[in-house]
Amino acid sequence: MRLTDGQKTRLGEFARVMLPGSSRMPSAVDLDLWHNPVDEVLAIDPTRLEPLLQFLALEGPVETLADVEALAQADTSGFEALGVVLANAYFMHTAVRESIGYPGQEARDSSGGLSEEDEALLAPVIARGPIYRPA
Repeated sequence: MRLTDGQKTRLGEFARVMLPGSSRMPSAVDLDLWHNPVDEVLAIDPTRLEPLLQFLALEGPVETLADVEALAQADTSGFEALGVVLANAYFMHTAVRESIGYPGQEARDSSGGLSEEDEALLAPVIARGPIYRPA
């Protein structure tokens, strides 16, 4: 199920206030975040849809962060869904990944063994030893 145009408009009101952008980071408006990026997130995690829809149905203005906070107090689980959906849609967007210098997941050839960085990350785990319980 996808959001209706009205629900996307309401989501856009929240996104405008919650993700205003900065000189280095794009805003939700710049990204048109409440359309395709949100659809992608909801396709990946449809469990967020129902609480998000309930939250978007709450009546009240969304002009300031105080307005958002007031609505969040009325429906904490819906607000959690809103936050997760917006944050994931934001950081999945190519423009945001570029602005933070994250190219996204990349395949790495491990046939040459571990790098020094990998060895350093694994050293405390190897030193600790196994912590599983035999089955």
